[in-house]
Amino acid sequence: MRSQQALPSLTRIPYQGIKVGVQIRTDHATKAGGDVALAKAFAGRLRSFGFQVELLSSARAVRSFRPQLLIAFNLDQPLELLDLCRAAKQCGAEVAAYALHHPSQGVRAYLRSELRGLRGLVARHVRNDPARYFYEMALLRGCRCRNLLAVEYLLLGRDRLLRDLAPLIDYLLVSGPSELAEIETEFPELRSASIRIVPHPVELSAIDVPNVNPYEEGKWLRHFFVGGRIESRKNQNAVLRIAAHVLDAEFVFAGQLNETDPTYCAEFRRLLSLAPNCRWLGQLSMAALLQHIAYADAVINPSWFEVMSLINLYAYTLGTPIISALHTFESDLLRDGVIRYDPELPHALEHALIGVGPRVKPTTATSSGRIAEFSALTWAGFDEFSRCAGERLAGAD
Repeated sequence: MRSQQALPSLTRIPYQGIKVGVQIRTDHATKAGGDVALAKAFAGRLRSFGFQVELLSSARAVRSFRPQLLIAFNLDQPLELLDLCRAAKQCGAEVAAYALHHPSQGVRAYLRSELRGLRGLVARHVRNDPARYFYEMALLRGCRCRNLLAVEYLLLGRDRLLRDLAPLIDYLLVSGPSELAEIETEFPELRSASIRIVPHPVELSAIDVPNVNPYEEGKWLRHFFVGGRIESRKNQNAVLRIAAHVLDAEFVFAGQLNETDPTYCAEFRRLLSLAPNCRWLGQLSMAALLQHIAYADAVINPSWFEVMSLINLYAYTLGTPIISALHTFESDLLRDGVIRYDPELPHALEHALIGVGPRVKPTTATSSGRIAEFSALTWAGFDEFSRCAGERLAGAD
């Protein structure tokens, strides 16, 4: 891989009419998530620079739009990525792949947990190997949908897929040095791609946060917030299992149920019914989500693995303490205010909670200066890449 180069500072914006496609999941309308938010944030930012942008969810959509640059996602799902990259190259487009590679140690811990249903069967079949797990789950989804590409690579294998994918990626966008180090080890096929450090951006301003405390003060001494889609990977049930032993605290959960993980969701509901100090709010609006994060005594993120958790980034931006499971790449960006724990160690989360007391609630939601500074820091990498891409593509016309 070619290391990130110092990029020129650009003073003009000659981007009008340059077509950029940004991949978005086919189920984005019904299944929220950090990757969907990321795609929409990238698209909005590019439009603000003058690019002509479309959110694209299939190879057919790529061929129809004919972008000059495609921003696609997720090295851990190389089958779908290959399909989109091939379509982009048929249009003569450059391809930037935003890696979204999950920490392998965290994925292994997740696969060793008590997974049930199809996920558990595949985990045992691949002997908890992260790369094989993601690959075989993608093949199963593809074959179920009669995807001919999935059938082809069911026979050819993952190594051949990566060899076919590598020459199609011009730029590899990674969240930081930690993610890059793991990719260099696990994806040697991508060493020819040009590297850009692009952290997960925080699109937030002080006016986005309602200045009202949503928690009932007096009944509970501490208030903990747990946000994210309800599914086995997010591991909310680990919090529910210890909540009954933390008698001075309220635990507030928010996020939609993942209907493709029904066994886990049923257990979530069962545990919730047994915990009088726990509430589940369902999926919140962005304003309500930020409000609950800003006024919590701490945000708990029990997820088995994350690239960069959007919930944690919001909490960090708003100055809210974070208690987070260990396996993430966000430590490149979040250097203080985070208590990390190993989700495989018994009582580790309980011990982490002991160190968090009630805090003085802000009279205003947070400091606008902190928000502006951290938001600008997280956007800097993507902005520089976008400007250089615009300059290059404008010069090619």
